[in-house]
Amino acid sequence: MKIFPRLPLALVYLCFVAAIGISNSARAGNATWDLNPGSGDWNTATNWTPATVPNGAADIATFGLSNTTNISISADTEVNGISFTPAAASNPYTITANPGVTLTFSGSGVTNNSGVTQNFGSFGTPTSGNVVFLNSSTAGTEISYSISGAVTFRDHSTAGSANIEGFDNTFMQFSDRSTAGSATISAGNFLQFSDRSTAASASIEVQHSSSLAFSDRSTAGSASISMDSGSGTLFDGHSSAGSASIFGFDNTNTGFGDNSTAGSATIYGIMGIGFSGSSKGGTAQIVIFNAHGFEGFLDISNHEAPGVTVGSIEGNGDVYLGANTLTVGSNNLSTTFGEIEGLDPGGVISGAGSLTKIGSGTLALTSASTYTGETNIKAGVLQVDGSITSSTIVHEHGTLSGTGTIHGSVTNNGTVSPGDAPGTLTVNSYTQMKFATLLIDIAGSNTSQFSVLDVLGTANLNGHLDPVLQNGFVPTVGESFTFMDYESVLGAFSSIKNLNFNNNTEHWAITYQPTFAVLTAEAGRANVPDQASTLLLMTLSLLGLVSLKANLRRS
Repeated sequence: MKIFPRLPLALVYLCFVAAIGISNSARAGNATWDLNPGSGDWNTATNWTPATVPNGAADIATFGLSNTTNISISADTEVNGISFTPAAASNPYTITANPGVTLTFSGSGVTNNSGVTQNFGSFGTPTSGNVVFLNSSTAGTEISYSISGAVTFRDHSTAGSANIEGFDNTFMQFSDRSTAGSATISAGNFLQFSDRSTAASASIEVQHSSSLAFSDRSTAGSASISMDSGSGTLFDGHSSAGSASIFGFDNTNTGFGDNSTAGSATIYGIMGIGFSGSSKGGTAQIVIFNAHGFEGFLDISNHEAPGVTVGSIEGNGDVYLGANTLTVGSNNLSTTFGEIEGLDPGGVISGAGSLTKIGSGTLALTSASTYTGETNIKAGVLQVDGSITSSTIVHEHGTLSGTGTIHGSVTNNGTVSPGDAPGTLTVNSYTQMKFATLLIDIAGSNTSQFSVLDVLGTANLNGHLDPVLQNGFVPTVGESFTFMDYESVLGAFSSIKNLNFNNNTEHWAITYQPTFAVLTAEAGRANVPDQASTLLLMTLSLLGLVSLKANLRRS
């Protein structure tokens, strides 16, 4: 048997102490930053109590009262969390990760009990390293991040209510199911939401020449997003603008591609808004302006056929349809807009675009629209106070009104109500179907006080005429109102709604002249059988027929 020489006891002791020292220098754990550390370096163990560097997935770094509060991280560091105690209030901290260094939070994240703002980097000296939030960690409350590196949120982490300022070349990303919480975020270069992440209720500024992107199934949530001049926001994949508020200053763009949706967002400003691919407009409220030499516009010319439905459009910008149909009204709001063009943004005619009005609200068009495809009013009111070129079809639950001009034909299966109660509506030709109504507002005997339908061509009439007295006005017997002009007339109205008025002491009568129709108030009640009388007459007629047939058989 080989016998090892015995070591002196003193040497054994020294080896033991050395081993302990090596172990202590390598060990990480919970620690508190010292009152008087030897330096501002996070990664120096002697700056902490106990003398260990918090650098592990379970470690908590605590910051209280200290005479050194400018701290730099010189090596990749991971902690469960950072905690600022009430004692940190008197001398707030600024923690900066060196270039290329990553600080990772994998547990609780940042907890601030100091009552004052604590800082990661500063506006003058942003942290150029990277910050990563994992699992359910949070960026905290009353925490300011000034970042020129990268900021990443993954898993179920959250930006909390922190203030995150990005500088040039800053990349910020939310992925998995992470959330921007109620943070205030300034995107200095590129901010991305992917997977199922959400902007939640954050306030996001997209700085000049910067970009914000939503992809996969991410959502803008109910965030407030503002875009500086020259910046843009893009939704693609199956992402959604949610119920966010998106505002763009001069020369900004918001685009929807693939299968993304504008959701119920409000999108407004001096900006370009584009829909392409199979994207959807949802019930979004779109408000676009022309100002400061820049034009706001909505462009659906690159979308797949047949087109796009949006909640509402408003403002004085432009709409480019191309060959597609814009359907407006899914949010039931009443709005006013300028012109709708059947062009692409380059001014090239790329097809006969169309307009369809749905919903219960009113869309008022105030300028000269140039699209040439059909206008379909399926629900609500289309108020034409400017002009449209296309043929117009008013469906059963739709109403056409306004004081403008329709250069195409009008086919009425619903309600046509000239004027803005009252006023004159001019149409190229007019056909009223069996169950449709022409509503004429009458507020006085002067020509400016009652509605007029001015038909430049032929008026082909059927259905109902509905004279509606306004503002308590009651015409005297013999007063007349020229409510329709035409070049020629075919047919006649089958009935007059509210035929008798003024407590049944007056009734309406229509006179059809070669080029105009007149409504006159006459004395007395018109003899129009009510429904019960009509039913009785029909029953008696049937009985008469039965009796006649019986007599014929007997004879």
